[in-house]
Amino acid sequence: MKDGDDPAVVAETIVTAATDKKPKLRYTAGPLASRVTTARRLVPAGTFDKQIRKNNRLPT
Repeated sequence: MKDGDDPAVVAETIVTAATDKKPKLRYTAGPLASRVTTARRLVPAGTFDKQIRKNNRLPT
């Protein structure tokens, strides 16, 4: 992804998840993931899915 988060941030989150004594079900890595998580809660499911498909150039 051209404008994605820094790979070092993602790697750090992976290490945290792998070594956490009480692991969470999901971890967000970087500001982009945080915005997507927030949008998923606020935007209707169909609209969210449509935008994800558009951004990833998938058929609708």
